[in-house]
Amino acid sequence: MTKKDWIFTLGLFGLAFISRIIPHYPNFTAVGAIAVAGAMVYKKWEPAFLATFLSLFVSDLIINNFLMKEFFDGFVWITPGAAFIYFPFFLSIILSRVLRQNHSRLVNWLAASVGSSLLFFLISNYGVWLGSQMYPQNFSGLLACYVAAIPFAISQFFGTLVYGGLILWSFSVIERRIPDAV
Repeated sequence: MTKKDWIFTLGLFGLAFISRIIPHYPNFTAVGAIAVAGAMVYKKWEPAFLATFLSLFVSDLIINNFLMKEFFDGFVWITPGAAFIYFPFFLSIILSRVLRQNHSRLVNWLAASVGSSLLFFLISNYGVWLGSQMYPQNFSGLLACYVAAIPFAISQFFGTLVYGGLILWSFSVIERRIPDAV
Protein backbone atom coordinates (compact mmCIF):
# COMPACT_ATOMS: atom_id res chain seq x y z
CA MET A 1 0.00 0.00 0.00
CA THR A 2 1.16 3.48 -0.80
CA LYS A 3 1.35 6.32 1.72
CA LYS A 4 -1.82 7.76 0.16
CA ASP A 5 -3.58 4.40 0.59
CA TRP A 6 -2.65 4.41 4.27
CA ILE A 7 -3.96 7.95 4.70
CA PHE A 8 -7.27 7.14 3.02
CA THR A 9 -7.56 3.88 5.00
CA LEU A 10 -7.01 5.88 8.18
CA GLY A 11 -9.77 8.23 7.00
CA LEU A 12 -12.13 5.28 6.45
CA PHE A 13 -11.25 3.93 9.89
CA GLY A 14 -11.97 7.33 11.42
CA LEU A 15 -15.30 7.63 9.62
CA ALA A 16 -16.46 4.20 10.78
CA PHE A 17 -15.16 4.73 14.31
CA ILE A 18 -16.82 8.12 14.72
CA SER A 19 -20.09 6.94 13.14
CA ARG A 20 -20.31 4.24 15.83
CA ILE A 21 -19.30 6.44 18.78
CA ILE A 22 -21.43 9.53 18.18
CA PRO A 23 -25.15 9.35 18.91
CA HIS A 24 -26.81 7.81 15.87
CA TYR A 25 -29.94 6.00 14.81
CA PRO A 26 -29.35 2.29 15.59
CA ASN A 27 -27.19 0.60 12.93
CA PHE A 28 -26.90 3.78 10.82
CA THR A 29 -23.11 3.68 10.68
CA ALA A 30 -20.34 3.69 8.07
CA VAL A 31 -19.03 0.18 8.80
CA GLY A 32 -20.99 -1.62 6.07
CA ALA A 33 -20.18 1.15 3.61
CA ILE A 34 -16.48 0.85 4.30
CA ALA A 35 -16.58 -2.92 3.81
CA VAL A 36 -18.45 -2.53 0.51
CA ALA A 37 -16.99 0.65 -1.01
CA GLY A 38 -13.47 0.02 0.26
CA ALA A 39 -13.43 -3.50 -1.16
CA MET A 40 -14.74 -2.29 -4.51
CA VAL A 41 -12.40 0.63 -5.03
CA TYR A 42 -9.03 -0.47 -3.67
CA LYS A 43 -6.88 -2.65 -5.91
CA LYS A 44 -6.37 -5.05 -2.99
CA TRP A 45 -8.78 -6.14 -0.27
CA GLU A 46 -6.48 -5.43 2.69
CA PRO A 47 -7.31 -1.71 3.17
CA ALA A 48 -11.06 -2.43 3.35
CA PHE A 49 -10.41 -5.30 5.74
CA LEU A 50 -8.10 -3.22 7.94
CA ALA A 51 -10.39 -0.16 8.11
CA THR A 52 -13.52 -2.26 8.72
CA PHE A 53 -12.25 -4.57 11.44
CA LEU A 54 -9.97 -2.15 13.21
CA SER A 55 -12.82 0.37 13.45
CA LEU A 56 -15.18 -2.33 14.77
CA PHE A 57 -12.69 -3.57 17.36
CA VAL A 58 -11.55 -0.17 18.63
CA SER A 59 -15.07 1.28 18.76
CA ASP A 60 -16.29 -1.88 20.53
CA LEU A 61 -13.60 -1.34 23.16
CA ILE A 62 -14.83 2.22 23.74
CA ILE A 63 -18.53 1.33 23.63
CA ASN A 64 -18.26 -1.72 25.89
CA ASN A 65 -15.86 -0.28 28.45
CA PHE A 66 -16.87 3.37 28.64
CA LEU A 67 -20.22 4.14 27.02
CA MET A 68 -22.06 0.97 28.11
CA LYS A 69 -19.84 -0.31 30.93
CA GLU A 70 -22.82 -0.78 33.26
CA PHE A 71 -23.84 -3.81 31.15
CA PHE A 72 -20.56 -5.67 31.71
CA ASP A 73 -18.58 -7.01 34.64
CA GLY A 74 -15.04 -5.76 34.14
CA PHE A 75 -13.08 -4.88 31.02
CA VAL A 76 -14.39 -6.39 27.76
CA TRP A 77 -11.86 -7.12 25.02
CA ILE A 78 -14.25 -8.89 22.65
CA THR A 79 -17.94 -8.06 22.34
CA PRO A 80 -20.16 -11.02 23.25
CA GLY A 81 -21.38 -12.50 19.97
CA ALA A 82 -18.68 -10.65 18.00
CA ALA A 83 -18.37 -13.47 15.47
CA PHE A 84 -21.98 -12.87 14.41
CA ILE A 85 -21.22 -9.17 13.93
CA TYR A 86 -17.77 -9.33 12.34
CA PHE A 87 -18.30 -12.32 10.03
CA PRO A 88 -21.01 -10.65 7.88
CA PHE A 89 -18.65 -7.74 7.21
CA PHE A 90 -15.92 -10.19 6.17
CA LEU A 91 -18.40 -11.77 3.74
CA SER A 92 -19.39 -8.29 2.54
CA ILE A 93 -15.79 -7.56 1.59
CA ILE A 94 -15.60 -10.83 -0.35
CA LEU A 95 -18.97 -10.18 -2.05
CA SER A 96 -17.91 -6.67 -3.01
CA ARG A 97 -14.61 -7.91 -4.45
CA VAL A 98 -16.49 -10.44 -6.59
CA LEU A 99 -19.11 -7.93 -7.75
CA ARG A 100 -16.58 -5.24 -8.64
CA GLN A 101 -15.76 -7.08 -11.89
CA ASN A 102 -19.33 -6.90 -13.25
CA HIS A 103 -21.42 -4.07 -14.74
CA SER A 104 -20.92 -0.45 -13.73
CA ARG A 105 -19.55 0.86 -10.44
CA LEU A 106 -23.05 2.10 -9.47
CA VAL A 107 -24.74 -1.26 -10.16
CA ASN A 108 -21.96 -3.12 -8.35
CA TRP A 109 -22.15 -0.79 -5.35
CA LEU A 110 -25.95 -1.06 -5.10
CA ALA A 111 -25.88 -4.87 -5.42
CA ALA A 112 -23.07 -5.17 -2.87
CA SER A 113 -24.86 -2.79 -0.48
CA VAL A 114 -28.06 -4.84 -0.65
CA GLY A 115 -26.12 -8.10 -0.29
CA SER A 116 -24.04 -6.76 2.58
CA SER A 117 -27.10 -5.53 4.45
CA LEU A 118 -28.89 -8.86 3.96
CA LEU A 119 -25.85 -10.81 5.14
CA PHE A 120 -25.55 -8.65 8.23
CA PHE A 121 -29.28 -8.92 8.96
CA LEU A 122 -29.42 -12.72 8.60
CA ILE A 123 -26.19 -13.58 10.42
CA SER A 124 -26.21 -11.03 13.23
CA ASN A 125 -29.83 -11.66 14.14
CA TYR A 126 -29.31 -15.40 14.03
CA GLY A 127 -26.62 -14.75 16.64
CA VAL A 128 -29.02 -12.61 18.68
CA TRP A 129 -31.62 -15.39 18.61
CA LEU A 130 -29.06 -18.10 19.38
CA GLY A 131 -27.52 -16.29 22.34
CA SER A 132 -30.65 -14.71 23.76
CA GLN A 133 -33.23 -15.81 26.27
CA MET A 134 -35.58 -13.18 24.85
CA TYR A 135 -36.71 -15.48 22.02
CA PRO A 136 -37.76 -19.15 22.22
CA GLN A 137 -35.16 -21.44 20.69
CA ASN A 138 -37.42 -22.66 17.89
CA PHE A 139 -38.40 -21.52 14.41
CA SER A 140 -41.09 -19.17 15.75
CA GLY A 141 -38.55 -17.52 18.04
CA LEU A 142 -36.09 -17.12 15.17
CA LEU A 143 -38.81 -15.61 12.99
CA ALA A 144 -39.83 -13.23 15.80
CA CYS A 145 -36.19 -12.15 16.18
CA TYR A 146 -35.92 -11.41 12.46
CA VAL A 147 -39.21 -9.49 12.40
CA ALA A 148 -38.15 -7.39 15.41
CA ALA A 149 -34.87 -6.57 13.65
CA ILE A 150 -36.39 -5.23 10.42
CA PRO A 151 -36.17 -1.54 11.47
CA PHE A 152 -32.48 -2.05 12.33
CA ALA A 153 -31.87 -3.72 8.96
CA ILE A 154 -33.47 -0.83 7.10
CA SER A 155 -31.33 1.64 9.05
CA GLN A 156 -28.18 -0.37 8.37
CA PHE A 157 -29.00 -0.50 4.64
CA PHE A 158 -29.51 3.27 4.44
CA GLY A 159 -26.34 3.85 6.46
CA THR A 160 -24.46 1.70 3.97
CA LEU A 161 -25.93 3.68 1.07
CA VAL A 162 -25.41 7.17 2.52
CA TYR A 163 -21.90 6.58 3.81
CA GLY A 164 -21.05 4.45 0.77
CA GLY A 165 -22.07 7.25 -1.55
CA LEU A 166 -19.89 9.66 0.40
CA ILE A 167 -16.94 7.24 0.28
CA LEU A 168 -17.29 6.54 -3.45
CA TRP A 169 -17.59 10.26 -4.18
CA SER A 170 -14.45 10.88 -2.10
CA PHE A 171 -12.59 8.14 -3.98
CA SER A 172 -13.59 9.63 -7.34
CA VAL A 173 -12.41 13.11 -6.30
CA ILE A 174 -9.11 11.71 -5.06
CA GLU A 175 -8.66 9.57 -8.21
CA ARG A 176 -9.08 12.68 -10.39
CA ARG A 177 -6.79 14.89 -8.34
CA ILE A 178 -4.18 12.30 -7.29
CA PRO A 179 -4.41 9.43 -9.83
CA ASP A 180 -2.11 6.97 -8.03
CA ALA A 181 -3.90 7.34 -4.66
CA VAL A 182 -6.01 4.19 -4.74
